[in-house]
Amino acid sequence: MEQKDNPNMGKKDSKRFLTIADTIFSPIYPVIAEQIVTNTGIHSGTALDVGSGPGHLATALALASECTVHALDCSPDMIKICRTRVSEKGLNKRVIPALGDVREIPYDDNTFDLIVSRGSWFFWEDLSKSLSEIYRVMKPGGKTYIGGGFGTAALKEQIVAAMKERESDFEAGMKERMTSRSPYIITSTLENIGVHNYNLINDDSGIWLMMVRE
Repeated sequence: MEQKDNPNMGKKDSKRFLTIADTIFSPIYPVIAEQIVTNTGIHSGTALDVGSGPGHLATALALASECTVHALDCSPDMIKICRTRVSEKGLNKRVIPALGDVREIPYDDNTFDLIVSRGSWFFWEDLSKSLSEIYRVMKPGGKTYIGGGFGTAALKEQIVAAMKERESDFEAGMKERMTSRSPYIITSTLENIGVHNYNLINDDSGIWLMMVRE
């Protein structure tokens, strides 16, 4: 559960989001980080976590690899929390928080070996523009691991059950978000922006887009 692409999120919403990410969702980040490294084969270099929120996935990825991870989010509050988390984990030189929007990523062309994101793409207002920007800042041969999921079927079952106790409509909202990023919508968007070298994972780990920069 990463930060929504919404710079106007209220403090009450931010506190709720952070509490859930720190507790109910906390087991998924090390699992997904390991899956990223295994599935992409990228163990080192420069990485970008888009919509990083308070930095759960960014820090997990830094610990699971030798990558330097830039944690990009459009919320100043989330960047502030991310800086604190990075410092607490002793990762100041490995995880670099940065303020910015996925629709206009504040990095040069051909910057990153790996670009990841968990959960935020369900809230991107312009999927075509966002994926085009991500492709732009990838190095030739670079890869993405972008999408949403819980890592395993067991973790999904555990988290959905816990969230339904807090929010009765959680599962319905989750299904609606997944529909907004169906395989058809993703592949159609990639065709429209001219990206042809990609793989779409759609299994118990979630749905994840692995683009490869040509």
